[in-house]
Amino acid sequence: MTASAGPALQRLYDDFGDRVRFLTLYVREAHPGDRYVQPGDMGTKTEQARAYAERDGIRWPVAVDDIDGTLHRQLDDKPDAAYIVGTDGRVLFRSLWANEHERLRAALEAVADGEQRPVGQSEAKGRALLRGTGTMWQTLSAAGPVALRDVARQAPPMWLSARVADLARPLPPLARGAVGTALPMVGMMGMMGAALFWRRRRR
Repeated sequence: MTASAGPALQRLYDDFGDRVRFLTLYVREAHPGDRYVQPGDMGTKTEQARAYAERDGIRWPVAVDDIDGTLHRQLDDKPDAAYIVGTDGRVLFRSLWANEHERLRAALEAVADGEQRPVGQSEAKGRALLRGTGTMWQTLSAAGPVALRDVARQAPPMWLSARVADLARPLPPLARGAVGTALPMVGMMGMMGAALFWRRRRR
C-alpha cells in the first residue's frame, strides 16, 4: 500500500509543500522478507526507514516509531493511514489509506490556507485496495523471496492477483489492480462453468 501511495504523495507535496508540513511515520514492515526484515531493534528499524526514504525519493522528514509501535497504535493500527493535523494539534482529516489521494487532496485544499476546522474522514477501500494490489508484486519482490513465499502460502488468491497485476505493467496501479483482481475471478468462474457443463453432459 505504501508503494502505491508514493507517487501521488510526491505530487501533493509539490502542490502543498510550501503551506503544509509533510511527515511520514515509519511503523513496521507489512510484508517482511530477506532484504527488509521485521525490525527487532531500533538500529535496524532506523536503517530500514532511511533505506525506504532513499529508495522512494522522500523529500520530507521520515520519523521512526519506537520498536513497539506505540505512536502507531495510539493513532490507528491501520498500516497506511494518513492524517492532517492542525497547528493546535487537532486531527482535521483522517484517511484509512494514504493512497486515497483524491480525498486527501480535497482535504488539503480545504485546510492549506490556514482554516483550522475538521474536514471529515475517509474510510473508502475500493480504489485503495486495487492500487495496493497493483504494486504488491513489486513490494514483495523488493522485500525478498521469503515475502513472496509467505504470501503465496498464507493468501494464495492475493498472491495470484498481485502476480497478474504485475503482468499488466505499465498500466497505472489502479488499472493493474483491477486487472489482477478481475482476471483470476473470471478464470475461476470459467472453470466452474466448464465443470458444470461437463457434469451435465455426463448425465
